[in-house]
Amino acid sequence: MANKKFTEKEMNRLKASSYVLDVSPSIVHFSAGFKERFWNLLPEGKAPHEIVIELGIDPDILGENRVNGLKTMIRNEVRAGKDFRDLETYGTYTNFTTLK
Repeated sequence: MANKKFTEKEMNRLKASSYVLDVSPSIVHFSAGFKERFWNLLPEGKAPHEIVIELGIDPDILGENRVNGLKTMIRNEVRAGKDFRDLETYGTYTNFTTLK
């Protein structure tokens, strides 16, 4: 199933989070800080749905596909050695030796 489109109201709710840098009807751009916190909460055994809630994002707005895809997307960035990047830090890289 394709990701759902956000309504204007949903986009405004997402934009209210300090972890959301930008949102369009189709895409949410999370901050590097969100990705880092998400990644660091995974070893605690928390599911992506729980982590999103803990970080103040409504998982019902994101939809199940986006929520479940966050873990894979962030893990792929880590494995590629790209650090936790976002719209503001896209060109920066750091060492992942402390991450597993």
